[in-house]
Amino acid sequence: MSYLDYVNEKCIECGKCTKNCDFLTKYDLNLKDYTKREDLKYHCFLCGVCKQVCPLDLDGRNVSTELRMGEEKGFGMMKFEKSPYIFRNNSKKKSKTLLFLGCSFPRQYPETTKALIDVLMENGIDFSLDCCGKPIYETGDEKRIQKDKDRLEGIFKEKGIEKIVTACMNCYYFFKEHYDIEVVSIYEELRELGIGKKIEEDRNIFIPCPDRQTKEVLEDIRYFVPNLKTPFDNVQCCGLGGLAFGTERELADGFVEKLRNYDIPVTTYCASCSGRFRRNEIKVTGHILCEIMDVEEKEALGFLKGSLQIRNYRRNR
Repeated sequence: MSYLDYVNEKCIECGKCTKNCDFLTKYDLNLKDYTKREDLKYHCFLCGVCKQVCPLDLDGRNVSTELRMGEEKGFGMMKFEKSPYIFRNNSKKKSKTLLFLGCSFPRQYPETTKALIDVLMENGIDFSLDCCGKPIYETGDEKRIQKDKDRLEGIFKEKGIEKIVTACMNCYYFFKEHYDIEVVSIYEELRELGIGKKIEEDRNIFIPCPDRQTKEVLEDIRYFVPNLKTPFDNVQCCGLGGLAFGTERELADGFVEKLRNYDIPVTTYCASCSGRFRRNEIKVTGHILCEIMDVEEKEALGFLKGSLQIRNYRRNR
């Protein structure tokens, strides 16, 4: 049974998903209705709020991705950048553990990226700057999805990787869901290695969409930030999720305005959220990983600036 059929069979049309999702509210849909709206397949932010409130644990993210699967058109520039990632930095060096930095964090925080690479290499851990494949997965382009997965699995196998350490929420959950390999967050790994600065001051944390339900990474961060708070409950997404920004710009901007109305400093642990908020002049303290690594760094908002700084880092020594 497809997931669309499963939702059609199980949905009791209680309306909780509609009430809690700005996208579903805009089009007056519940998840059962959404299964029939292929025309809206790229309008969902894939934030997962519907699953959080659904009494039957139905997930609109799965509805969206199933509607998208098999679509090869669109998102040409993003595919050119990510598949394969044009700023990738990998090696054939053997390493049981791999620091997988992703693509968004390194280009926005090149100095913190360098600090992470240096300290983990001192502990025998090699690194990779690459795209995990989630952006391509969200397009529904199955041929590219499989090609990218085969490429990364080939790299992991050649290097003898047994554990992946991620600096990105999207990478963390995407690898856990789609790859047969141990995955831990950078915060868990730093704690195990006895590395990182503890922050005693209060921090108002914006939880990124992938971590909203289980909060696994948030709990890893709590070790370093014991006085963290999560006050932004009614902000559905930063606005960049699910490739929906282009089709639902008004909703995306509405999310930011809700955050602005709190009028308190925001701390993030997602590079995409950080960049989005900084561009929209939200009061941002920055990415919590920069603080933990004791690196003073604001987001490099230019597309090339950070990427070019770390593209060949530590590979010519």
